[in-house]
Amino acid sequence: MAPTSEVETMTIPQGQITSLGSTKSYQIPKPVVEGKSEVVAFFGRGVSCTGEIWYEGNVQIDGGLEGLVHTNGTLVIGDRAVIKATIEAGTVICKGSIQGDVVARETVKLLAPGSIDGTVSTPRLSVETGGVINGRVSMDLSQ
Repeated sequence: MAPTSEVETMTIPQGQITSLGSTKSYQIPKPVVEGKSEVVAFFGRGVSCTGEIWYEGNVQIDGGLEGLVHTNGTLVIGDRAVIKATIEAGTVICKGSIQGDVVARETVKLLAPGSIDGTVSTPRLSVETGGVINGRVSMDLSQ
């Protein structure tokens, strides 16, 4: 099976996850950022939800989400993801589309062809050539 996004994946051998009562192999994302813990929640392509998600740890979204996202870890928005939400995270890495407010306690990394339409509040911001921000940016180093 090909990786489901730009993030590498690894296969868990059959029988390793017995709590699900299945002997199938599963594709899960590898850690996104060196030095960070592994991804604890993954919304794949084709997955769409409305509501709030709250996690401790790293989250990757490659599908669609409308509502609120909160994590103390890293939030990774895949290149085909469409997010219409208020986002609160430690770090946000975006290659997809965000429509809404983004608050990151550590950093926001906007990678091509990613876009953010809304306000961005973070002490550190990097925008790769091809990334687009339409809105207001606030960089308060005391966050």
